[in-house]
Order: sequence, then structure tokens, then C-alpha cells
Amino acid sequence: MSYILSRIGEFELIEKKSQFLGKCGYVESAEEAIAFVNAVKSAHKEANHNVFAYSILAENIIRFNDDGEPKGTAGMPILNVFQKSDIINYVCVVTRYFGGILLGAGGLVRAYTKAAKGAMDAAAPQELLFYTTYSLSCKYSNLDKIKYTLDKLGAEVLEWQYTDICKANIRTLSTLNLFETDVSQLANLEVLDSDEVK
Repeated sequence: MSYILSRIGEFELIEKKSQFLGKCGYVESAEEAIAFVNAVKSAHKEANHNVFAYSILAENIIRFNDDGEPKGTAGMPILNVFQKSDIINYVCVVTRYFGGILLGAGGLVRAYTKAAKGAMDAAAPQELLFYTTYSLSCKYSNLDKIKYTLDKLGAEVLEWQYTDICKANIRTLSTLNLFETDVSQLANLEVLDSDEVK
């Protein structure tokens, strides 16, 4: 299963006087992700670090940057938070205002992880659902059986047309293949479209 962020998420963490501000959101391209990062950087010009991570599934892109923090202590922990949660098409920036106390490598990893996780949770991840739309045609003698079966399967009938035969456009979760059900024995089926719904 994959998940996407349903809104902008923000989270604040104070760790040994350092302020960590996590902000994340849904993006569909590297261009959108970079614009998001640049907007956060512009809003926090006085910050010591603006660490980011983003991933765009369709472009097969995964990027992260430690922005001056010790290698592997900032960008990678942010990336790990989203990968472990199966989030796709996201950008996350964690801004750090240094408080004067060194956190050490382990402390930095924990702080960036907490800030990213807090922002991700605030962004209300939701499951990305994939649907398939079918065209169905059948004889009137099979109509009641088909309607019963479709209802039992949880299929959504978009519209029925009644002419010399019965026709319908039907939408189901892609995990349900109508060709593998009783419907295929009672009607002619054709796949019209497969899409994702957020």
C-alpha cells in the first residue's frame, strides 16, 4: 500500500535549546518539491540549517540534503521516516535554529526524525486507492444476478443504460478483478480506464 499527504503538515520540536521546525506536503514533480524547499528557506533565512528530503514516484526521484549538518544525520533520517511509512510524492523540510548546545550525531538523527515524523503525522497521510472502470453489457435475464453480485462485491455502478440489452459502467478497486468473478460468466466486460483517487 502507498500513502500520500492530504495537507501541509507542520511540527515544532525544541531539543537542548535548538528549535526544529518540520514542514511537509504532497508534490507531483521535482519542480514543485524544489519550489517548496525554496519557499521554506526564504521564510527561514536566519536559520542555521534547512534540511530536506523528497521523493517523486513518477519521475523515479529520491533526493535529500544535510545542509551543513554532519553527513547522514539529517537528510537521510527524514527520508527514512517517509519511506518506512510508504509515503510517496512528498517533500519535507526541517529547519533548525541552533540553540548553542551540540547534540552529537545520535541526537541530531533523533531530533530530525522526530520533527519529520511530527510534520508527516500532521499532514494526515491517506491511502492511495487505485480504481478500474469497466464497461459491462448483459441480457435482461441476467440483470438481477449481476446487480446482486456487483452489490455484494462493493462495485460502484456509474450508470445503467437500458436498450435492447443492459449496459453499465462500473468502477471497482483495482484489487478486485471483475474478470475473476461470477460477473464475467453473466456479462461481457471490457476495461475502460485505470486511475488513482486521492
